[in-house]
Amino acid sequence: MFSGELSGEDKVLDLIGAIYDVALDAELWPDLLNRIGDAVGGPQFMFGFYDVATGISEIHASRFDPEVVRSCVEMGAHNPLPDLSAAEAPGKVFTVSDFFTPDEFKNTTFYREWWRPAGLSLEPLTTNLLVDGGAAAIFTSNRAADRSPPDSRQKRLFAVLAQHLVRAVALQRRLYQLSFANENALTALDSLQQGFLLVDGEARPLFVNREAQALIDAQDGIRLDGGALFASDDDDGRALRGIIASCAAEAGSATGSGGEVTLRRASGRRPLEILAMPARQETAVAAMSWTIARRPAAIVLVSDPDKEIRAHIESLRERFGLTPAEAILALEIVKGDGRQATADRLGISVGTARTHLSKIFNKTGATRQAELVRLLLQK
Repeated sequence: MFSGELSGEDKVLDLIGAIYDVALDAELWPDLLNRIGDAVGGPQFMFGFYDVATGISEIHASRFDPEVVRSCVEMGAHNPLPDLSAAEAPGKVFTVSDFFTPDEFKNTTFYREWWRPAGLSLEPLTTNLLVDGGAAAIFTSNRAADRSPPDSRQKRLFAVLAQHLVRAVALQRRLYQLSFANENALTALDSLQQGFLLVDGEARPLFVNREAQALIDAQDGIRLDGGALFASDDDDGRALRGIIASCAAEAGSATGSGGEVTLRRASGRRPLEILAMPARQETAVAAMSWTIARRPAAIVLVSDPDKEIRAHIESLRERFGLTPAEAILALEIVKGDGRQATADRLGISVGTARTHLSKIFNKTGATRQAELVRLLLQK
């Protein structure tokens, strides 16, 4: 399938497995990123992560001189790339030439004072792993300026691995400071606001936290059918079982492990959001020795957008003293498509929306809509 430093489907699948190991043990990041950099021919990697909610801020760049990393941070105000790349979807691969011609980039202060002295090529492989309000993660794999740019096979491999890295970062963020070491740690998952399940290859639950159980009991979008997870909608159910089965596959496409689906609900509420990813056997089986005959194949996270919105509304009311109507309008304003569209969605007049917005400004201290949006997105 691939050739070069990393050859053979088994080695690719092993690397994907290591990606999910990292989701459960953050100390493995440097070694994993070294392996990925070597595999795609860009050994000089840089990985940065920042999350306002957890207070985590990290930069992994083990093959750079620490002073070079420090100077990169200090040059942040002159680096034009983060603002430009922030609009790229997580998992999409991009490079400098997507934003600048070589001459344009060479004329920037950042190139002259940091990039060129660091001796880097003009064609790194980069992907956003997370772009979500107050949190961001980005991974760049680069090589020395005197080396040839990545070939098509290396780019393809990087694109495959990027999708799994996105899922691993999502899992690590949601499960920060939780461990699968024993049953007591698993019960701590009941405190999560998302539904959390460990399931076998046939989608039969082996562990279900409190939130997931409540969603299953409601039978609105997700349910049990013959002891296995299914969906209220048959097409959605097949998609759900498909991504779970892909986590269990011992062979097959390297791009097929896990995925995301939405499950429609008969009640008309917003669809449930599902994220499934492989569960590493060594860790999950040790945590659940009584289920050794039914090995955990996948971690399934279930999010209820309606519940998250209700929680956000309550948070806004507590923080700023907003009325329910004002809090709902504030959340709609964040979508950024104008007062008319906001009013239409809420079934109110533009004049009413303007009145609510004026009161929101008074209570939050914001003076402009853009300032209000930034304030509301802060945790």
